[in-house]
Amino acid sequence: MRSTRRSDGSAAGTRGDGWRRVRGVAVVVVLAALSVAAVRHWPEPPIGPRYVGAGDPTPRSGGTFVFAGGSNIRTFDPHVAYDQLSYMGIRLLFDGLLDYDRDSHLVPSLAVALPEVSNGGRTFRFELRRGVRFHNGRELTADDVVWSMRALLSSESASPGYPFYKAIVGAPDFHAGKRDDIPGIKKLGRYTVEFTLTEPDHTFLNAMALPFAYPVPRENYERWAKVGPDAVGRHPVGTGPFELVRWERGVEAVFKRFDGYWNQPHPGPDEMVFLENLAGPVATARFRNGDLDAIAGMPAVDYLFFKKSRAWKPYLDQYPGVTIWGLAMNCEMAPFDDVHVRRAVAFAINRKALSRALQGRALPTGQLLPPAIPGYDPDLPDRQYYDPERAKEEMALAGHPDGLAAPVTAWIGDSDNSRLIAQLWQQDLREIGIDVALRQVSFATYLEATAKKDTAQMFPSGWNMDFPDASNFLFLFDSHSIHPSHSDNRSFYRNPELDRLLAKARPETDPAARVKLYREANDIVARDAPWAFLYTPLEMEVWQPYVMGYRPHPIWLEDYRDVWLDLPRHRVPQSRYRDEPARAEAP
Repeated sequence: MRSTRRSDGSAAGTRGDGWRRVRGVAVVVVLAALSVAAVRHWPEPPIGPRYVGAGDPTPRSGGTFVFAGGSNIRTFDPHVAYDQLSYMGIRLLFDGLLDYDRDSHLVPSLAVALPEVSNGGRTFRFELRRGVRFHNGRELTADDVVWSMRALLSSESASPGYPFYKAIVGAPDFHAGKRDDIPGIKKLGRYTVEFTLTEPDHTFLNAMALPFAYPVPRENYERWAKVGPDAVGRHPVGTGPFELVRWERGVEAVFKRFDGYWNQPHPGPDEMVFLENLAGPVATARFRNGDLDAIAGMPAVDYLFFKKSRAWKPYLDQYPGVTIWGLAMNCEMAPFDDVHVRRAVAFAINRKALSRALQGRALPTGQLLPPAIPGYDPDLPDRQYYDPERAKEEMALAGHPDGLAAPVTAWIGDSDNSRLIAQLWQQDLREIGIDVALRQVSFATYLEATAKKDTAQMFPSGWNMDFPDASNFLFLFDSHSIHPSHSDNRSFYRNPELDRLLAKARPETDPAARVKLYREANDIVARDAPWAFLYTPLEMEVWQPYVMGYRPHPIWLEDYRDVWLDLPRHRVPQSRYRDEPARAEAP
């Protein structure tokens, strides 16, 4: 969301949901009294689904699908977006040359087929589909692909996606302003485009499936770029199944079905409504009342309710996320420019206590790579773990045997769960002499600040895979991923040995040799501790019985572009669920 891409580090499954804090003792007292009075007369939420579908298995169009995010959407510009909430909208608006099916296999999308590969695995020729239309009515051609890639690779875009494509011939010099062309990107005909790399890169096709490479119309970018730096992201034009018709920032984004979509028939809702800043408890209550059509990342008590519910079981999926969560430290800012201070943090945090606080939804870890990714090693030599005495030794090695003289500031997301989890590791760090001041900000502010040089000392962060390869995690610590703003390497960590290993692994065609290199790189990152790696989550998603065509996607989180609604929906008497528990208690 993947935070880096996917979230603000609030907690496993919370997705940045949060209440706005109210200041003022008198106001708090009055609101508390009113809340108590209201709760006494508040009806119990429905125990099971309130509505079911019509029972017609034929996919069709119609209706409105409503979903939500726990914070505010940053942008709908695929060149600069790199977070979960933005991707949820971008996946409705845009297509790429390639995509992933539900088995994580690359498949053609705007391309007619997977590309023709030649030149020892360095050249990729794509043939585009004819008749694909942008939302403005103009046909997609190879010119759009070439222009979009040039815009992405320009330093002016400050795109965090640049590192994925730097193997294209001429891309680094173009990015640095040393040349005006990119020889490795060629238009060979109205519908044919070719990419040539300096060396084989087994992840290049994965990169071409990322939203960074989604084609955009030049005229739309040039029009809105004159208005302001974020105007393009507020007025997106793509080739996807939906087009944006209204966006009231911080409130909701409304999409309508694009009748000119190339991939017909494409049954789906006539309208999609994306609600912003919907706190976890509110989202869950609205979902159980039938006002939301799908949810993910509910608070702990609601997670337990759905987990134990027999009525909701057919409409629920729980699965291990290919995600890593941790506490990131800026290696260019004191005191985290000292590896021993970073290692002290890594050994100070009680990961099992975090897991208990998250109702078992967090699987403790001490390394970057999740278990599902080749290169993960349960016996990694330098893996991190909870050892307070070792942490104190590291503080002494850093010259701080009595702790730091001044507190550090940690930027956290705007939810109650963000603060709850932060208070746990805040207490752990206090035990070794590191006082942490928490700075709670909106998700958009968090994303901007943590990716900017010399801004955020410390912050919780999470990363969900873009594609199933260790490089998609390790690039977060490649020095080439550092940028003054929109930085992928948000720890601003540099290690020449790690850079060398990643560069050596990129063209390696032997899978076993590549995994060996990634395992070495994984160990270096665990040892140098730019993050204190904490846990991988168990994800849960729930949807209404009348929502059809949806299952969680292995790559794209909360990807609703292929749902359709079995309408009209019918109300269900709650007496049907008389044997269901009204609420689930913590185990």
